[in-house]
Amino acid sequence: MNTASTVNLADCDAQTIRDRVRAAGVTGAGGAGFPTHVKLQAQVDTFLVNAAECEPMLKVDQQLMALQASRLIRGVQYAMRATGAREGIIALKEKYQTAIKALTPLLTPAIRLHMLPDVYPAGDEVLTIWLATGRRVPPAALPVSVGVVVNNVQTVLNIARAVEQQYPVTRRTLTVNGAVARPLTLTVPLGMPLREVLAIAGGATVDNPGFINGGPMMGSLIPSLDAPVTKTTGGLLVLPKTHPLIARRMQDDRTNSRDRQDGLRAMSVMYGALPKTLNRS
Repeated sequence: MNTASTVNLADCDAQTIRDRVRAAGVTGAGGAGFPTHVKLQAQVDTFLVNAAECEPMLKVDQQLMALQASRLIRGVQYAMRATGAREGIIALKEKYQTAIKALTPLLTPAIRLHMLPDVYPAGDEVLTIWLATGRRVPPAALPVSVGVVVNNVQTVLNIARAVEQQYPVTRRTLTVNGAVARPLTLTVPLGMPLREVLAIAGGATVDNPGFINGGPMMGSLIPSLDAPVTKTTGGLLVLPKTHPLIARRMQDDRTNSRDRQDGLRAMSVMYGALPKTLNRS
């Protein structure tokens, strides 16, 4: 493995960048987990870093930008080279002053910051593209249709590691927040049980807690803390099970489960093979 901290951008052709990103297993860290090397195959004029981090209580992107500003800029440059983009944009909220101060001295003529309002859902991909570029992504279309490729902060940092060090994605940075003894942002190995992540934060401070993967707006219910940290784990939010955010998701899960059961029943009737496990009522 190459341990050099930097490489000469002029020596990195687009295919080498994509190959190293693929070999490192870089995927979208924002939730979808789409293979990043596939995105970098697109030829566009703009590469956009979505650094809004619109979910309340998540602090990962703003802290990573402040701590790893140089690597982020280099990651943008590699992504621009791979996609042929002439402009790189880092879209972040104006309140992220520590990150802004770290990034501003490192900007090149081809890379700029775009300040987003401190509102929800600033950070929605389509909205961020419109705010940062003035382009509107048509319904059901992808950003590439308007000449833009979008990645989030952690993905771009992983691009830089892949290109410079051929470093595989083996860890994830996430925020642990809510009803915990020590809210914090930390970097942990992929595969670590969420139970151990919670322990590092001092454990839950409420009886009978519930857990959300990600933020309070779009995060999903975590049924068991035995679940591992993955490349797309958005965060660990801890709340009482009686909290509306937990109760609503539990109700949604029960409803979805019934819908799946009803769908299986209908299919079984159609094919004349009703499973015994579905015939108990």
